[in-house]
Amino acid sequence: TAMWIERLNSLEGVTAVEMQGNISGRAKSLLQLGISQLPKDRNEEKPITTMILGIPNVGKSTIINTLAGRKIAKTGNIPAVTKQQQRIYIEQNFILLDTPGFLWPRLTPHSCGFKLAVSGAIKDAVTEFEDLAFWAVRYLADNYPNELMGRYNLESLPDTEMEILEAIAGNRGCLGRGGVVNLNKVCQVVVLDYRQAKMGRLSLETPAQVDYELAHAPPDETAKEKRKRIKLERR
Repeated sequence: TAMWIERLNSLEGVTAVEMQGNISGRAKSLLQLGISQLPKDRNEEKPITTMILGIPNVGKSTIINTLAGRKIAKTGNIPAVTKQQQRIYIEQNFILLDTPGFLWPRLTPHSCGFKLAVSGAIKDAVTEFEDLAFWAVRYLADNYPNELMGRYNLESLPDTEMEILEAIAGNRGCLGRGGVVNLNKVCQVVVLDYRQAKMGRLSLETPAQVDYELAHAPPDETAKEKRKRIKLERR
C-alpha cells in the first residue's frame, strides 16, 4: 500500500491517501482534503460536487455512508451492488455522486483478470473457484509463502498448485468419501480466506510488478490479426 501511495502521489494533479471506508475520522478528512484542492477563486455559494468512482466492491458506498453519518447508499460484500448513479447531500454545500463500479473492457495482461476476481471485484457467477484458487496458491506461494503456510499449518509448500491444494484440503477437512479431495470446497476456502484477510492483508500487485508486466506484454492484435487467428483456430 505504501508503494502505491508513493507512486500515485508522484503523478501530476494526484493526491492519494489510503483509507478504510468505515473509519469515520479518516473518511471525514476526505472532505477537508477535497476542499483544500479547490480553486481559490471559485464561487463560494456554488455547491461542491464530487464523484466517487472505482472498480466494483472496493467500498465506495461504505465511504459515502460514513461521510453522511447514515446508511444512505446500499452496500454489500459483492460487486455491482450500486446499480445507478445517486446524488447524495453530505452537507448543505457538498454533494457526492455515487456511481456503479466499472472495469476496463479488456483486461491485459491475463493475470489482471485473476487478481480482480480473487479480490472479489468480479462476480463469482462468471468465474470458477477452481481457476481462481489455482492462480491464488501459486501467487501466494511465490510471494507470501510464510503467510500461506501459517494459515493452513503447512510445514512446507509442495511444488505444484494441485499438491498445495491437496495439503490444504487435508488440514481443513475438505475431503470426501475415501479421503478424496473435495476440490471445489478447498478452492472456495482458499479464495474466501484471502478475501476476508485471514492470511493477512496481502496485496496482489506492486508498482514494480505492473511496470514489468507492461514492459513485457505482447503487442495488441490488430483487427486483421485477430480475424486471422480466429480463422486458424476454427480449422
